[in-house]
Amino acid sequence: MSLKSRMENSMVVANGKVNKHIPNDLIFFVLSKLPLKSLKRFGCVSKSYALLFENPNFMNMYCNNFISNSPSYCDDTCLLLQEIISPNSTEEHSVMYLLSGERFENVVKIDLPPPFCKDDYDIHILGSVSVNGTFCLMQLDKYFLLWNPTTEEFKAIPPSTIDLAPPDLDHFWDKHGFGYDHVRDDYKVIRCVELDPDLIESFCDNLGVEHTLILEDFFDAPSWEIYSLKSNSWKKLDFKLHVRKIDGARAYMDGMCHWHGGDRGSIMGQYLVSFDLVNDVFITIPIPSYMKFDWCFELVHLMMLNGSIAFISNHRNTAYEISILGELGVKESWTKLFTVDLLPLIERPIKSDTDLIFFERKREGEGLSWFNLNTQIFEELDAKGQHVHYHVAIYKKNQRRIE
Repeated sequence: MSLKSRMENSMVVANGKVNKHIPNDLIFFVLSKLPLKSLKRFGCVSKSYALLFENPNFMNMYCNNFISNSPSYCDDTCLLLQEIISPNSTEEHSVMYLLSGERFENVVKIDLPPPFCKDDYDIHILGSVSVNGTFCLMQLDKYFLLWNPTTEEFKAIPPSTIDLAPPDLDHFWDKHGFGYDHVRDDYKVIRCVELDPDLIESFCDNLGVEHTLILEDFFDAPSWEIYSLKSNSWKKLDFKLHVRKIDGARAYMDGMCHWHGGDRGSIMGQYLVSFDLVNDVFITIPIPSYMKFDWCFELVHLMMLNGSIAFISNHRNTAYEISILGELGVKESWTKLFTVDLLPLIERPIKSDTDLIFFERKREGEGLSWFNLNTQIFEELDAKGQHVHYHVAIYKKNQRRIE
């Protein structure tokens, strides 16, 4: 009997009264279609709904629906693959490729935009997805460039005027994000500048001054700034938020930049740190203890999965666990949805956006694999080379100008 027939039969009139009983499988069917945010709110209303997350039959149905809604790769969507070649500790080069096709079998090498095509050392792609066909490339943590691979248009971002450090003291940037302000039709880059404590101590020793108080002052005053393409300038943000970057991954979705951060000097306080590019507002949300980075973990990695914020984590010699955030700012909405068996040749995830998770392989030169959550199958990507690491980003082609 079909679900529709069962629902109709469940509402038949018996002895002049409507049968109010709805079979569990019908309840499961309806609730499994809800967004995680809505489902979590149902759990606040009824204990029986909250217990659904402990029901393996319901969770299997819910996970299947979650990944079945994955957006498919269309003709104008492909992968941007960055091949990072590091033959030694002082030398590094980047090569870019566009990959398309059902199995990403079509590979086209593309040139980096000037000036990075002449100096390709320490180049990073901010985020894992293009924004209106545009990427933000970063070099040495402080040089930025907007780039559309389709039109080959690029725009160098001017240097910041920020000046927190003494003239002889270097500073470093360790949190960056790139995204789009849809209200103002504006591309933006956010970053945080801090001072290296080792450099501060060395600087103070050279001057013969006590560095303890200076260190405290600098640690209490990280500086956040944001670049606007519309104004072509940087603006200092009036925030004192100080978080230690734990995972190097950066994520972007719907006008929000995200990082995995934590308290300085402690692994206990760990957060998802989010910044709203429209309203210039930070949101921090604790992450559950079962996916916090510590010495028992091989990794904890921030990523996007089917339009949701996710963390993938694993303890040593165990499977990967994937947890999804149902509602931004609500710590109770974290939900563990998927478990992926750990393969001996797989080392670490480097990217996800739809239902595909890309992994580097452990043996040098063996390249990349991807895992399809829908089919539960690992496949190899034809990208192999010695002394090579990779970064993968989703690229949706767009002819829009960078302006």
